[in-house]
Amino acid sequence: MYTGTIISDLMAAVERAERLAEAKRISEQRELHEIFAMQIPIVEGDEILVGAA
Repeated sequence: MYTGTIISDLMAAVERAERLAEAKRISEQRELHEIFAMQIPIVEGDEILVGAA
């Protein structure tokens, strides 16, 4: 039976999806920031050879 709430239900579903997507984006940004913060800076003049010669 149609209760007339389909538009309200759809709008609520979209809002939930938007909130979840935003939370995921923020989480991924934090993770990337932590990964980049862990990077070891490469200083010019240090002769570090990687691989086989």
